[in-house]
Amino acid sequence: MNPLNYLHLAHPDGDIDIRGSKIAVYYTFNPDTEQAFSFVFNFQDGRWKKVVEEPILRLREMYRGCNSVDLGRDPIYLQTAILNSVLRWWNNLLNSFNDQLIAYEEALIRQDLTNEDLVQINAETNQSLHCMAAHLHRYGSELHSLSDILEDIKFYNSCFHEKFVERRIREAGALGCITTTLGQVASYLSAIRTFRDELQQKINNVLALLVDNSKSMSDLLLVQNSNAMQAILQATQVEAEASRQIALQSQRLSEEMMKDSVAMKTAILSMPFFSYDPWLQSFHRIWIWFVFTVPTTLMCFQVYRTWSRRESRRKAIATHGLEMQLHSTTAGIV
Repeated sequence: MNPLNYLHLAHPDGDIDIRGSKIAVYYTFNPDTEQAFSFVFNFQDGRWKKVVEEPILRLREMYRGCNSVDLGRDPIYLQTAILNSVLRWWNNLLNSFNDQLIAYEEALIRQDLTNEDLVQINAETNQSLHCMAAHLHRYGSELHSLSDILEDIKFYNSCFHEKFVERRIREAGALGCITTTLGQVASYLSAIRTFRDELQQKINNVLALLVDNSKSMSDLLLVQNSNAMQAILQATQVEAEASRQIALQSQRLSEEMMKDSVAMKTAILSMPFFSYDPWLQSFHRIWIWFVFTVPTTLMCFQVYRTWSRRESRRKAIATHGLEMQLHSTTAGIV
């Protein structure tokens, strides 16, 4: 986030690093020998060979193409060459910056708000945009400083023109040409500063689009959570109803079993061999009680056992049906 550090851009055509570049110019003129010396110190990143060598190549082109030998010793003419290289560097930088903003804007417009990975993606995009905004503010300060330097050069050119002519560094009629060149450089710089202001507004627009997407995604998640909670409540109601039905069935089964038990006891006790007939009450005829009671009791218990198994199976089937209904309802929620 430090705007003094380099800025890494995930450019669509390949990653780009925007690194700070500085060029220092030292000019001296010896009035005795009428010789001028210019020293250009280039502090640009050595990995950008084409960009680093561009100022020197531009100086060579200008010196080879100039019509007057004196222009080669003119310090203002030298400054215009360096300024042209600097402005070209700024133009390339802002174009790369603009391409990155366009890529972010297109990605945000095409975003699928139902994608679960958008939270991480938008967080990284938000961090990158804020980093770019910090660097863009720094670029505004740098361009303002460059504009002040250009104004100083224009003032220096006007004030020291006569001394340049006196020292035979410049021809008397060269002032208009140099002034026109500086005016063109100033126009180019003004266009670049305007472009930077447009990029500042564009960053704000992209950030606003990112905020809108994040808000829409949050609203969508809120609706989905509400629907899920409603479905869970419905499933809970179904489960409660199923539990109630199971409890009712268990209660009915207990009541029926109690009734059957009482009925069996009544049936057994109402058999003829439980009467008070004198003939049946004789001790010698106790075998009649065993003959009729034991088989009859075994038969009743067998009937009761068969009926109990059938009722248990019916209860299990009913319970399984309710569980399957609850399971299908829960699966529908998920």
